[in-house]
Amino acid sequence: MRIVLKLTGKVFEHKYSELLRSLASLIVDISKKHELAIVVGGGPIARSYIRMARSLNISEAWCDIIAIEVTRINAKMLIAMLNNYAYNEVPRNISEFLGAWSSGKIVVLGGLQPGQSTSAVAALVAEIVKADLLIYATDVDGIYDKDPKKYPNAKKKDTITLNELRKILSQRVEAGTYELIDPLAMIIIGRSKIKTIVLSAFKPKAIERAIVGEKVGTEIIP
Repeated sequence: MRIVLKLTGKVFEHKYSELLRSLASLIVDISKKHELAIVVGGGPIARSYIRMARSLNISEAWCDIIAIEVTRINAKMLIAMLNNYAYNEVPRNISEFLGAWSSGKIVVLGGLQPGQSTSAVAALVAEIVKADLLIYATDVDGIYDKDPKKYPNAKKKDTITLNELRKILSQRVEAGTYELIDPLAMIIIGRSKIKTIVLSAFKPKAIERAIVGEKVGTEIIP
């Protein structure tokens, strides 16, 4: 299969180093059987830079550019962990991505351009390579009817349509405030009919289970 994995930037915090090590090992194992591209987010480090930039009255466009550079540093970190299994450069645009993809190695990338979240990048990459599966590995184990971090009675959905998802998720698109999946990502998933699953990056086995077809996380129905 061709698989695109969007990995939350939260796993690049120092306190999750062992989790990241486990994820890297899992990614190598997956790449031995499947073609694989990884898109990583900026996480708390990117948001910290954005807060600093805003305090200095730096424009939103520049905030986005700064955050993109953080995602690329995270991508470099993962590439270094994957050793020779990964293409050793971080693509900065689609042309570079396609060149890297032709190498047959794992391709790891972060953001591409201002105003475009890494969630949207993952959907775009999945569309371009005609992926069989797009996985969003986040800090929650699926999509809930409301924010599970705020509401203890939130209920996880096994499946959800894009229309339902649009009603649940915020539409804000400022730098550093992208929600689980942003509007552009939903448009791409819808038009390409990409099989998409949202699950927890903090449960690496869930990624394996999703790939073999087990029910895990939340599947988005285009």
